[in-house]
Amino acid sequence: MNLGWISEKGSSLMAFLVAFGLLVLAFAYSQYRYVFVCAAVVSFAYGYRQLKKRDTPFEKHERDLRRRTL
Repeated sequence: MNLGWISEKGSSLMAFLVAFGLLVLAFAYSQYRYVFVCAAVVSFAYGYRQLKKRDTPFEKHERDLRRRTL
């Protein structure tokens, strides 16, 4: 696998894992089911948004410059 792709999409993959965990909690705890489902939907939306995000070459260059200076 391409390590660059994994590092760019790591936040979306983590958001999907959190969403699945929240869905498991929703089925486990019926008293807070709707809270967990709402949090899972927000997490799925965030993960999808981060997955579909495309950076321009200028943005990638700027991000690399900031990483090197810190």
